[in-house]
Amino acid sequence: MHIRTIFFILSVFLICLGLAMLFPLFTSLYYQEEAFKGLSFSAATVALSGITLAAISYRKKNLILTNKESFAVVGFCWIIASLAGSLPYLFTTNLSVIDAIFETASGFTTTGSTILTDIESLPKGVLLWRSLTHWMGGMGIILLSLTILPMLGIGGMQLYAAEAPGPTPDKLTPHIQDTALLLWKVYIILAFTETVALCIAGMDLFDAINHSLATVSTGGFSTKNASLAAFNSPFIQWIVIFFMLISGINFTLHYRLILKHPSGYKSNAEYKSYILIIFLSVLFTFLGLTLYHNYPIKSLSEVEKALRVATFQIVSICTTTGFITADYNLWPQFIQGIILVLMFIGGCTGSTSGGFKNMRILVLAKVAYQETFRLLHPRSVSFPKLEGKTIPKEVITGVVGYFLIYIFILALTTFLLLLDNYPIKTSFSAALTCLSNIGPGLGSIGPVNNFSHLSTYAKTFLTLCMLLGRIEIYAILIIFIPSFWRKY
Repeated sequence: MHIRTIFFILSVFLICLGLAMLFPLFTSLYYQEEAFKGLSFSAATVALSGITLAAISYRKKNLILTNKESFAVVGFCWIIASLAGSLPYLFTTNLSVIDAIFETASGFTTTGSTILTDIESLPKGVLLWRSLTHWMGGMGIILLSLTILPMLGIGGMQLYAAEAPGPTPDKLTPHIQDTALLLWKVYIILAFTETVALCIAGMDLFDAINHSLATVSTGGFSTKNASLAAFNSPFIQWIVIFFMLISGINFTLHYRLILKHPSGYKSNAEYKSYILIIFLSVLFTFLGLTLYHNYPIKSLSEVEKALRVATFQIVSICTTTGFITADYNLWPQFIQGIILVLMFIGGCTGSTSGGFKNMRILVLAKVAYQETFRLLHPRSVSFPKLEGKTIPKEVITGVVGYFLIYIFILALTTFLLLLDNYPIKTSFSAALTCLSNIGPGLGSIGPVNNFSHLSTYAKTFLTLCMLLGRIEIYAILIIFIPSFWRKY
């Protein structure tokens, strides 16, 4: 294990994090806020810590980065981001340490769960920092999936290789750095386009920037206490729906569209399943809302409102964005059941969304069908296929293993919250929404509530849950295994 390599990379990360704090710092200065001092001290502390660590760990000879160092860097980067990124909250608000870390981890993991009860009272510089944590964390997970996850063998990039037209780094550019740059361009284009669209629809520039950063990263932090419900504009909500939807799709498919190769959407099995699941969920939710008289449909405008409310919440949950326009805690129970299922599934691989991912669901479905087929035809020789190609055995093993660990962590976290005497509905949805990086849950952490009333004990476990879910569990879990640190 080359510890100096790990420290040096972490030092560069800290310096970049400190520089990123300059954006909210200058924003606070522009609005002449008292928070400018706290943001200045935060940026200086983080950047100087990085410079000091770099001076200690730097060596002229080349840095050695093996699989072990890669795992350690990924795990520690997210942990350090949650700790260092909490300084702006600690120096500008009255939040406790655990609350500040929870809010920061929720931002970087693009979960969107919050402990803040009055968001609109925060300085604009702090609000921008909340959105920036989403922005940096959102693209971070895509770059992670391109560089680190293939080494873990958990069915991340291996899934891409399993399908003929599926996006792999090699099919975009021959170098991973170029691929990362291309995806960043798509990321920026989407955010810029949404900002312009929201401004045209009537949202002011500051709110438009913040909501665009939170939408494209599928984060869900809003500058308003009522989230998107505060903007009583159908146009704004439909714009956000559209950008949430495309942010939950594999970003390399968007890049192909820019290159005028839209056929990637049609041939991509994960994309088609993603759209189908959302369509059916919206349909059943719309019918449920209208049949149970939650939303009457006596006029065309009422039909549009019911359809918009249903579409917004379903897309927000499925893409793990977490914006809200209605209290689905008051909706029929079967719709809440649909929402729980969508919380588990999440979006597509290679997107900024969280959850178990549609591609893994497809692989599990193919394996389940194949096993059923073998029972009916025991002498047959066949293998699970995806888009006409056999799914590699290591991919299947990785997906099944990931599924078992995912369910185990979900059950364990639920049990730990039950020990703290929270209701089963709140405990399970809190564990699921944090592990899948959704944001709001059900029960007392529903869309019109937050996580502020939870104990320090509960917030600690849920913070860890958010980190585990965001970087696909293994990258953090592996650094706690003693054998990982042994020398061979």
